[in-house]
Amino acid sequence: MSKIHRGKILHQVAKRSKKTIVRISEDAGYDQSTFYVHKDKEDLQLEILYRYGVAMDHDFSTEISEMKDYMLEQGLKNPLEKKLSYVELEQDRNSWKDKYYELLEENNKLIKEKYQQR
Repeated sequence: MSKIHRGKILHQVAKRSKKTIVRISEDAGYDQSTFYVHKDKEDLQLEILYRYGVAMDHDFSTEISEMKDYMLEQGLKNPLEKKLSYVELEQDRNSWKDKYYELLEENNKLIKEKYQQR
């Protein structure tokens, strides 16, 4: 059984992407020159591939079977899972803000009660 060259798979997927190599690299948190080092690595780390997958909205587990196990072990979401829209992000933010204010008021109430008992 021949070993899968992860770097070649990365390069093939990147070439099919609508994004440029520069943009993919930046979105993954790497320099463009680093991408070219990565594409030549047969045993490229799954963590690195995952970052590129997120940058390109690509699930590498279709080409690399170990990727699915890696994502499960690390508690990572599949890069293809639906991303929140702007409105959904606002709603999520607002719900956390409301929760914060609720807890803050409860905390202030408890502090006030504690000082009144003295």
